[in-house]
Amino acid sequence: MKRLSALLLMLAGLAAQPTRAQELVLTLSTREVAITSTYTGADVTAFGFIERDVRSVPRTEPFEVIATVQGPVGDIVVHRKGQLGPIWLTAARERFARIPTYFAVLSARPVSEIVSHENAQRLKLSLTDYLPPIDTLPPDEITAQSEFRQALLRLRAEEGALHIDPKAVTMVRPNLFTVKVNVPGKAPVGLYVINISVVAEGIVLRTAQAGFVVRKVGFDAAVADAAKNRAPLYALITALIAVLLGWFANFAFRRD
Repeated sequence: MKRLSALLLMLAGLAAQPTRAQELVLTLSTREVAITSTYTGADVTAFGFIERDVRSVPRTEPFEVIATVQGPVGDIVVHRKGQLGPIWLTAARERFARIPTYFAVLSARPVSEIVSHENAQRLKLSLTDYLPPIDTLPPDEITAQSEFRQALLRLRAEEGALHIDPKAVTMVRPNLFTVKVNVPGKAPVGLYVINISVVAEGIVLRTAQAGFVVRKVGFDAAVADAAKNRAPLYALITALIAVLLGWFANFAFRRD
C-alpha cells in the first residue's frame, strides 16, 4: 500500500511541472514476475500520467484509457475432432503462427463504447487482429477458417490466456490512472508488452509502451534449464533417480 501511494504521489507531482507537450508517462509496480513452485498468479499495476498539451484542441470529454497486454509470441494449434464409430479422432487442424500466447484487453468500460471499429482494428484490440485478413482466403475456406478462429478465442479464454476486463482501468484523476494486469498461474515465461492508448472523443491521442518479464526462479528454473539446454545430462540424472527410487522401494517393502 505504501509503495502504491508513493507511485501515485510521484506521478501526481508531474502535474506541477510546466506543460511542454502532450505526453504519456508510465511506470510499473514491478518489472519481473517470478514463478516458483508455489506460484498461482500475480498482479502487475501500471501507473500513468497524461501531460496535457495547451496547444492542442480542447476536448469536451474526459480522457479514457485502453491497454493491451501481449505475452510471448508462439504457434498455437487448434484441433477439430471427428467421430469414427465409437472413437473420436482429429478430423482437421489449424496452426496459428506467431501470435501472442497471452493477450489481454483492459479498459474502464467496454471498448466498443470508447473507439470505433476501425480504431479498434488499428490498435489491435482483438487476438484475431494478429492473424492474416480472412477476406484474402479462397471463398470455400472462409467458413472453416472462421470456425477455427472462434474456437481459438474460446479455448484461449477458457485457459486464461485471453482476458478482457472492462473494469481494469481506474481514473484516479482526470489525467492520472492505474491499470491492473492479472498474470495467470499458467502464464508462459518471457517478455510481456503493455501498450496503453489515451483516447478522447473517440480519437487516439497518444500511445505508450512498457514491459515486464515472467521467468522461473529457484529449483523449477534449474530443472527447466537442464531439460532444455542439457538434455543428455537431464535424461541421465532422471534415469538414475528412477533406478534409486526403484531400489529403495524394493528394499523398503522386501519380504523376508
